Amino acid sequence: MSDISEICYCAGWLLNLEYVLWNAVLTGPRKCGHGMITQEDIHELLALANRTDSWMVFDEETEETALALSFWRAKYLNDISLDSTLIKG
Repeated sequence: MSDISEICYCAGWLLNLEYVLWNAVLTGPRKCGHGMITQEDIHELLALANRTDSWMVFDEETEETALALSFWRAKYLNDISLDSTLIKG
C-alpha cells in the first residue's frame, strides 16, 4: 500500500490511502496522483487482504494498523456514506 502511495504521490502514506485503494479494489484500475492503481496492484492488494483477512489503515496513534476485513468493509461503507471525498485520490 505504501509503495503505491510512493509511486502516485511520493508519500509514504497518502491521507485516506486505505479508502482510495479499497475503492480501486471495488471499481477497478484508476488514475491516482501522478500514477495509476493498476489491475496488478488491485490483484495483489486483494490477495494480501484475503490471505491475512485484514486491511491496513493509518491510525494517528498506532500508525499502520491491520483491521479485520469484515470490520474494514463495514467501516468503509459507513465512512464513505458520511464523507464521499475519502475515496478521491
